[in-house]
Amino acid sequence: MKNLAELMTQRRSARDFDVNYEIPEADFNDIIQAMRMSPSSYGILGQRLLVINRGEMREKLAPFFYNQLNYVNASKFIIVLGVNHKGLQDATTHTMDLKFGNSDTRAAYEGNIHKVLFSGNLSDERLDSYSSQQTYITTGVATVVAASLDIDTCMIGGFNAKALGEYLIQEGLMYDYETPFITMAFGKSTKISGEKLRSELKDFVKEI
Repeated sequence: MKNLAELMTQRRSARDFDVNYEIPEADFNDIIQAMRMSPSSYGILGQRLLVINRGEMREKLAPFFYNQLNYVNASKFIIVLGVNHKGLQDATTHTMDLKFGNSDTRAAYEGNIHKVLFSGNLSDERLDSYSSQQTYITTGVATVVAASLDIDTCMIGGFNAKALGEYLIQEGLMYDYETPFITMAFGKSTKISGEKLRSELKDFVKEI
């Protein structure tokens, strides 16, 4: 088996997928589990996944993704929802309830979070950005796990987030305190992005 450095060096974003390929259920479950266990700042439970299988709902949502082939033809497609500024404080409280209950440890830990996030220094836009960053961590983990399973992926940020969010709320699939920050397609690629371009190692890393 290739090591992770080799996997990520060879990985390319899929631009289209084989419509006849179905990801093995066990492999997809491994990806979902890895996403569920991915790191998040302060461990806040502020994300949910919507898995959009091939079928009627995939077709209804296609216009929000501009009918991109890597959306339409993917074996599996995930919309990563994160709590926005309307729900971040409630998500934090819920997390603290589960993690600490009313223990003495809670006050110091929760106080730290409030100092950073909820002391009035961050605008609603900054809080949304904070939550968005957590969803990118989750999709990054999924990228690595999928590559280890020989499953191709593409993270997709090019979609009509406002219209998609309104539709998901209308359909009862999302709350108004959530936002579809990032999405991800999975399958077997038939078309990949061009040659991978990255900074030279000497330019990318500086040890101090």
